[in-house]
Amino acid sequence: MALMKSMRNSMKTILLILVVAFILTIIVDWGMGGFKSNQPRGVIAKVDGQPIHYEEFSSRLQNELASYREQSGSDPEGYQLQQLEGRVFDNLVQQRLLNREVKAVKLNASDQEIIEEIFNNPPAELRQNQAFQDSTGKFDMQRYQAALNNPGAGEFWSSVEEYLRTTLPMRKLDNLLRATAVVGDEEIRAEYMKRTLKAQAEYLLVPASDFLASVAAPTDAEIKSYHQKHEEEFKEPEKRVIDYVLFDFAPTKADSEAVRQQAQEILTEARAGSNFAELAKLNSQDPGSAEKGGDLGFFARGAMVKPFEEAAFAARAGEIVGPVTSQFGLHIIKVGERKTEEGQEKVQASHILLKYEISPRTREALQEEANYIAETAKEQDLKSVAAAENKKVERTEPFVAGGFIPGVGMEPRVSGFAFRSKKDAVSDVIYAERGYMVVHVAEVIPEHVKSWIEAKETISAKLKNEKALLLAKEKCQSLYSQAQSANSLEGAAAQIGGKVQQTGEFTFSGYISGLGRESRFVGTAFSLQPGTISQPVEGSRGYFLIKLLSKTSLAEADFNAQKETLRNQLLQRKQQAIFGQWYTGLKDKSKIDDFRKDYL
Repeated sequence: MALMKSMRNSMKTILLILVVAFILTIIVDWGMGGFKSNQPRGVIAKVDGQPIHYEEFSSRLQNELASYREQSGSDPEGYQLQQLEGRVFDNLVQQRLLNREVKAVKLNASDQEIIEEIFNNPPAELRQNQAFQDSTGKFDMQRYQAALNNPGAGEFWSSVEEYLRTTLPMRKLDNLLRATAVVGDEEIRAEYMKRTLKAQAEYLLVPASDFLASVAAPTDAEIKSYHQKHEEEFKEPEKRVIDYVLFDFAPTKADSEAVRQQAQEILTEARAGSNFAELAKLNSQDPGSAEKGGDLGFFARGAMVKPFEEAAFAARAGEIVGPVTSQFGLHIIKVGERKTEEGQEKVQASHILLKYEISPRTREALQEEANYIAETAKEQDLKSVAAAENKKVERTEPFVAGGFIPGVGMEPRVSGFAFRSKKDAVSDVIYAERGYMVVHVAEVIPEHVKSWIEAKETISAKLKNEKALLLAKEKCQSLYSQAQSANSLEGAAAQIGGKVQQTGEFTFSGYISGLGRESRFVGTAFSLQPGTISQPVEGSRGYFLIKLLSKTSLAEADFNAQKETLRNQLLQRKQQAIFGQWYTGLKDKSKIDDFRKDYL
């Protein structure tokens, strides 16, 4: 009976996990308000005509929000909230597309396969549930079998059966895609070499910049010719410009005074003898220490912000001081014992942190003001309405879809509205990272190719650099013979007033200190034998002469020990790439109608 009660109590959680876990596992493993439009009521998207209902989206989102709260101890806001919304939406779209493909290739789950899974290969979600684990947290097959044989659990196992009827075919699709990935021994050897082989070299750089002054400015004819041959380089994606009013989530004087009053009340309560650790758990907004009763452990001077440090080191053991103001908010500090460790005085302290934050009442007032401006601006215009309300209108520079918005930041909702809407459209209130926003689409800049006049400065600089690079190559070639005959770079360096530099150890795929990522340099260095000097090698800033000082050899024993691990890593990478390409193609061929703007 105790087992069945435990199962029933956790049944909702189990089924919730079962509904979404398999799809989410694939995604992780493979890397991957109102009703104003003409879409059916309650539909947030359509995938090739198949609806995704807002109710389903909202339910999934609430699960994500609950998980976020459990992990972080706070609610997501702004960009974090939008990321969660985006992930839930993308997962639902992907689920629809994958389910459709499963049906298209007729990957069904037979009754016998489902029985086999339930009895002999229970899903990980069930194995990890406490109802089927022993006292050490390990899956207990006997407890599981007892639950299977319990006549009162029929409804539960019917739900598990339905879950498997959906996920088993998808697992077959997963296996089909994975089976196309193959990793050969040579790939593994090459990967091992990239990761482990190291080299060290010295080099002489002949910079292209030394020759720029002697290069004539390109003619208009040369610029036009380059532009004509390289039009793709000057293709500008579609961009938008927006005007916006921001209702900043800044606490008012009244909000701040309320926080100060709360801090004073907590301080009084703590000094009156209330349990400080319990007060911290209930009130502190420092997620790192609140669950530990505010305990910060021992710390030396310089470890904390100055006001906190000064208050903590000035107080006596057992004393409760505050409120202390820092950049993080108000601190109520309980000082513990002191000690000296390695010549440093250290103090133990606990604290309760209260942040200066916008109150619900202030937030509600901001939202009402934002709603008024949004609705009125749709009938008039944003600038005049904002001016009447003494609100400032900001304008962005042009930005691309999904990218950084100058002056605003990464705001998917703002970008999404701007690129879904026509010129002069005004948004509803948008919940952003810094506050509520009302957005007006000021400009729509279509995709286009920059004219040669617009690109003239860029092309001119590029052509000059190319000519300077050629001169650097010629000079480097003339120095090569001398360096080769002397088997030294010093004489060549003296001719141009340069200096021979030495690298630290670097790998095939590594970063070279002082140079950055120079793939030709790395490839050439590893192709040399120690003590030999290379032909001129083109780099991002000029041409190099490289003398290899040393390089390591492949360690066969270590390679053999790591071979299977590397094979699995490369196989997983290939499988991710295969799925990514396949899914991108699948998505591109599908018609996805996104109605989120009418709900979020």
